[in-house]
Parts: sequence; structure tokens; C-alpha cells
Amino acid sequence: MKKSIRVSILLLAFVAVALLFQSFSKMAQAQTRPATPATQTTVVTHPPDITFLQLLLKGGWIMIPIGIASMIGLGLILERTVALRRSSIIPRRFLRDLKKIAPEGAENREAALRYCREHPSPISRIMAAGLRKLPQGQAAVERAVEDSGGVEVQRLRHNMRMIYGLTVITPMLGLLGTVSGMIEAFRITASAEGLGKAELLAKGIYEALVCTYAGLLVAIPILLVYYFFIRKIERYVSEMNELSIEFADHFLNYAPQRSLQANYETALKAEL
Repeated sequence: MKKSIRVSILLLAFVAVALLFQSFSKMAQAQTRPATPATQTTVVTHPPDITFLQLLLKGGWIMIPIGIASMIGLGLILERTVALRRSSIIPRRFLRDLKKIAPEGAENREAALRYCREHPSPISRIMAAGLRKLPQGQAAVERAVEDSGGVEVQRLRHNMRMIYGLTVITPMLGLLGTVSGMIEAFRITASAEGLGKAELLAKGIYEALVCTYAGLLVAIPILLVYYFFIRKIERYVSEMNELSIEFADHFLNYAPQRSLQANYETALKAEL
């Protein structure tokens, strides 16, 4: 019984909604239907053609800081593009040539250090830090390589925070310009008299939205380049880690043998 009552209520509600929807649609058609079809005329106006620069100039004063931010972003991107070249981070055949110069590992430490100084790069500075600590043992070498690697990663990330900051600031500047323009558009529309208020409001909103458009136009490419650089840095860091392991395998092979020899000589001197 209760179930049939619920079904009846649902059917009545559905019918009521359908009738309301039908009545609203008829009212909308009556409002949009012209009273005198014979005198109806359609006027099609084409907006005047403007250049991209003219469109941007309609954004007002806020376009100045957005333009400055775009120039700063372009300069930072060019700087990072040059700084993050593979030839300046991990030169090709660097570790292979280093092994040729020091085929016996620690026995040729000075020659290896000289080669690192003659070929400055992040990977050479990491290797040089490890080479300097070779006499102090494996733990000291690993600690020096790790510390130097951390410093070099920070150098690779130089200016990356500023680039990311521009991707946040420029849309905010565009939004600020849009809100400011909307306030001004509504103020002018409210103080206007007679006909044409809708046209004034539409013109003000159209010009205000240019600011948001410009902010996004600057931020989106910079954000894409930022993530491209981040991926590139991560790839370099991974490769430097692999080269550091290969470096340790080559230059630390002597460490256990030398340690055993030193212990043997110490014990021999104690017995004498």
C-alpha cells in the first residue's frame, strides 16, 4: 500500500514538473516572438578589425606590469636555456677521459684533479670534491660527493623559483585589471543617462577581460617552459648520480687494500 502511494506521488510530481516546463517554454516563445513579423528587421553589424597590439592596449595601465613580467620571464628563460645545456653540465666522455688519465685510480689523483680543474662543469666539481677526500677513506669521499652534488643541484635550480613566481603573478595581475575594469564599467553604466547602457557595459567588460587574457597569455607558456626545465634538471641529477657511482667504483677500489696494508704496517711496527 505504502509503495503504491509513493509511486502515485512520484507520478504526480513528474506530471507537475512537465506541465510547468511546458508552460515556461510557451511563455519564452511568446516573449521572443515578434508582434509584427511584417515590420521585423535584422541588423547585422560587424565589429571593426583591430590588431593584436591595439587589443592589448585596451587593457589599460595593468598591461604595463604584465608586459614587464613577460620581458623578465623571457630573459630568465634564455638564461636557463644557455645554463642548462648538456655540454656545460655533463660533458660527453668526461668520466671516460678521467679514467684514462687515472687508470690506476687513486695513484693518479693529482692528474685527475688537474683534469677536473681544466674542464669546469657541475660533474667535474663533484668528482674533484671526491678526489680531494680520497686519502681520508670511502666514507669521506661519499660525504664529499653528496655535499658537492647538493650544491650543484641548487645551482641548476637557480632562477627557477622566479620563473614559477611569474606564472603565479601574471594571472593575478590580469585578474586585478579585469576586476578594476569591471568596477569602472559598472560605475560608468550606472551614471549614464538614457539609452545605450547595455552597450556601455558590454564595451567595459570586453576591455576589462583583455587583462585576464594577457595575464594567461604570458603565464601559460612560462609554466610550460618551467616544467620542461624541471624535467631536464631531474634527468641531469639522475645521470650525475649514476656517474658518481661509477666514479666511486673506479677510484675507491684501492681503499680496502690500502687500509689492510696500513694496518699490517702498524701491527708490524708494534711488534718491533
